[in-house]
Amino acid sequence: MKKRVQIRSGSSQKRQVCRITSLLLAAVLTASLAGCGSNANGGGSAASTAGSSAASAASVLYPGTTAADSVTINIPSEPPQMNSILATDQVSGDIMRLTMAGLTKQDANDKPQPDIAQSWDISTDKKTYTFHLRKDAKWSNGEPVTAKDFVFSWITAMTASTGAQYSYILTDNIAGGQDYYDGKITADKVGVKALDDYTLKVEFSNPIPYALSLTSFSAYLPINEKGYKQITGGSMDKYGKSPETLLTNGPYKMTEWTHDDHITLAKSNDYWDSAKTTISNVKLTMLKDENAMLNAFKAGDVDEITVNGDQMASLKAEGQAVKTYSDGGVQYLEFNEKRTNLGLGNAKIRQALGMALDCTSLCSNILKDGSTAADGMVPPSIAGTGGTYAKARGSVLLGYDKEKAKTTFEAGLKEANLNKSNLKISLSCSDDSKTQKMAAFLQEQWNSTLGIHIELKPMPSKSRFTAMSNGDFDIVLTNWFPDYNDPMTYLDTLTSSSGNNNGKYNNPNYDALIKQAVTATDTAKRQEFLIQAEKLMLQDCPIYPLYFKAQCYTMSGKFTGLTRTAFQDLDLCDGAKVS
Repeated sequence: MKKRVQIRSGSSQKRQVCRITSLLLAAVLTASLAGCGSNANGGGSAASTAGSSAASAASVLYPGTTAADSVTINIPSEPPQMNSILATDQVSGDIMRLTMAGLTKQDANDKPQPDIAQSWDISTDKKTYTFHLRKDAKWSNGEPVTAKDFVFSWITAMTASTGAQYSYILTDNIAGGQDYYDGKITADKVGVKALDDYTLKVEFSNPIPYALSLTSFSAYLPINEKGYKQITGGSMDKYGKSPETLLTNGPYKMTEWTHDDHITLAKSNDYWDSAKTTISNVKLTMLKDENAMLNAFKAGDVDEITVNGDQMASLKAEGQAVKTYSDGGVQYLEFNEKRTNLGLGNAKIRQALGMALDCTSLCSNILKDGSTAADGMVPPSIAGTGGTYAKARGSVLLGYDKEKAKTTFEAGLKEANLNKSNLKISLSCSDDSKTQKMAAFLQEQWNSTLGIHIELKPMPSKSRFTAMSNGDFDIVLTNWFPDYNDPMTYLDTLTSSSGNNNGKYNNPNYDALIKQAVTATDTAKRQEFLIQAEKLMLQDCPIYPLYFKAQCYTMSGKFTGLTRTAFQDLDLCDGAKVS
């Protein structure tokens, strides 16, 4: 979620997902990013398990926090909630990865491994999975984790009145899910059933070549029905807002949540695989200002922080190791097409707003962290048929063109019967310092190229998510991170029925191409449908991708073994330990 803010904001329907164990060995991320130093494995690979090389250990200048058997990590924002049914953002997903266990989990190389499910059977047509659950898994309230907990969570998420923004990642994949959401069938007709307490049968609508990754994603987590109902009293909004209103079954338990300040986690000895959790306590701070983060790191108050390009250069000059990984994120502008009075319902005006932006300059002169100007929506780190998807697709973005931006803008204004002097457009964005620098750059580019002033509206991430979901924005600066290693995790967010489609883009031809890709059994044809869809969507320009994200970070000498990949932005359960 992901993902990554870090937003994976969603609602209702549309997304195909996941991968099968026998196929996912080929789905390892291949992207390599320059500019942020080497990762712990000595190169620039997409996956980074930090602190494992002698070279990295030799260049750690800061010892870190002093508390025994504890590490402090900074996260980018306050998680809006910890209700896995409703959560959509990356920060919540990262914390859930530490506190919750699903049917499967991912190892340091993003390969699915048994978790609550200790084994599974797959039907010949690859549509039906029978999961055999371990009997030693427990909730934090002492209740056993059973197949019924998965059924309860998934059915609740697929119930229209719940308002789960990620419902589509279930309804698009589970047989009968969409019909249940639409009220055409009852819950007992949906393809998820508890055959007994420890046997879960899942029927998918189509063969999904990455189904076992899907079952590690946050929307597929279980929830203990008994505890959930006791906590909420029937009110969905009460769950997951504090340690007292949250039930966990994973490696860590949440013991403290001081909102907008920090969260404290403690190792759970009840977790079935607790032997692999070697750090007993984790503190997650929520510093937003980049300078404050760096000062806290150097002062020994934080053990791991992300850094910007200038900070990276400064730390490397000191001799401090800085690591990088491809987090799979794409930063983009989303246009609210309902704001026709501002011209945002006009494709030419949207195209011009995108073409006016020199994203190469943005990456080189503002970010300076190895991020690269986007040439489409799907980043180069995502797997495709016979290689990466982006390589097969090529560049499909309109791209920076000042003169064409000006002429296209004037044509769009004429079509919309508008005068640019009367446009009062605003750009909603996060309130962290890095985003503010980006937003100021975009504002200046629009002014110098198109002669318009766009007001900046910074706000906390939680408020931005709410505004996006409610359609309360003109243009929003946001990002998307992958939920699984396939182009569909990006492209189905713009279908007309997707809750991630905050700008209300609606092109039946685009929907049809995505549907053809969902049902295609031939992988080459499926990829071609996706490429056609991406080209069409970017010509319509409901969004304008700016850059593909590189994430740079630095660690103290306090601990090793942090896993950071495009699909696991933060994981301490792959062998992380206090030095």
